[in-house]
Amino acid sequence: MAHATQISAQVSASAKALLDEYSAVSGIKKSRIVEDALWFYVCSRQELPESAIVPARLVVSERGAAAVEQRLAQPPQATSALARLMRTLESPDED
Repeated sequence: MAHATQISAQVSASAKALLDEYSAVSGIKKSRIVEDALWFYVCSRQELPESAIVPARLVVSERGAAAVEQRLAQPPQATSALARLMRTLESPDED
């Protein structure tokens, strides 16, 4: 193994629990998971255009959350163009 150095980072309790659980289930050491994640993240940020990056978290205001909740409770009718498009797509069960 190449020379290793230690880093420290503050993470949420849920992120730590996720790391602990995945490490226990997979048998992969936490340091390997963190190093791989850093490599994947940094390389993707360097190689992909900003428009291709999907944020891991989305923060919305109370007003925005209420609007989303209302849209989910009462979704708009599909346009005829969308309905036609959906009819042309194969069902996931069809192979």
